[in-house]
Amino acid sequence: MHITAAQYLSMQPGSPTVALTDRFYHAVSKYLAHLWDETGLFAHVAEDTRIEAVLAVVGYYQDIVADAGLWRTFTAWHTQHHGSPLPHYDRSDDYVDYELNLDDVRYLLWYTLEGDESLRGTLSPHDDDVDRLARAMHAVLDELYDKAPTPTDYTLIAGVDPDDPAEAQATYDFMHWLYWRSYLMRRSSREAAQAHMDEAHALIARYGERDAVTHLHDLNDRIMATTPIGPVPLSIAQWTRLITGTKE
Repeated sequence: MHITAAQYLSMQPGSPTVALTDRFYHAVSKYLAHLWDETGLFAHVAEDTRIEAVLAVVGYYQDIVADAGLWRTFTAWHTQHHGSPLPHYDRSDDYVDYELNLDDVRYLLWYTLEGDESLRGTLSPHDDDVDRLARAMHAVLDELYDKAPTPTDYTLIAGVDPDDPAEAQATYDFMHWLYWRSYLMRRSSREAAQAHMDEAHALIARYGERDAVTHLHDLNDRIMATTPIGPVPLSIAQWTRLITGTKE
């Protein structure tokens, strides 16, 4: 399994601009992919899904290092509504809020892998192979933690007020990344897009590939505005307000 620079950048909030820290985190992605291959675990799962799982773990890692707020928002919301930071797991004795946790890595691997057609509905969040893979990845991330540079692109929403018209473009850019490309939302946004695939094909058939681009962008924006997203299904407006700390 090889993760290209383009694959790594596709899930970065600053893409297509390359940040100074991208070299480090791309290298971490490639190392984790190599480590996964060495374990032989889930070798039957599509490579695209395994790459997405690695990038989800690395995106989470960047979020934690930067304290960007996405993971903090997710686990705080889940704790408030369900009594534990993560779906399917009780709070571990050694779980530290908003820090690097083995349970977080385990959950992200399960959540991404379970989205693959070959595993949907059959992979337990407590699967032994998920645990083994999570422990191997967590050990690497923990060892690198003190030297991991702060990924400044992950703070792109800092100080942005969604209610300020002057910051409308910054808010839209953040929402677009969060919905379509962020590590936590990628599985559900892909499923949302798949549900509208017939409509997308109809637009291409009607306007042709070149002239359909604007209509497809409009379709994506409509999906983003109307379809809940994430492992806890909130609207993109709710996610944005929770992350920015503005009133719901």
